[in-house]
Amino acid sequence: MKPFSKFVFLSILIFSLYHLLRDVLQTLEIHNGFTNIFHRSHVWCRSYCNYVTFPLDLLGIIGSWIILKRNKLGTIGVIILLSFPLWLLAAVLP
Repeated sequence: MKPFSKFVFLSILIFSLYHLLRDVLQTLEIHNGFTNIFHRSHVWCRSYCNYVTFPLDLLGIIGSWIILKRNKLGTIGVIILLSFPLWLLAAVLP
């Protein structure tokens, strides 16, 4: 696997870990600078906002870990890369 691909999936792994931890803290109603940075309320998901991204976070964590461990992109890598439109959609919806 190329160094750029490793960088991309390592970045996805780190972002997904951060995002999952932040969502768990927000679900537990622990608010601080760590949980509030880059966070905005969404109208479309209302009370489910903290839970909507759990599957994407877990996909990013588990999938990136497998890809980095195997050192091969494969089907899992393609699925993770295809999940980016879902992240973009979740980010731009009001």
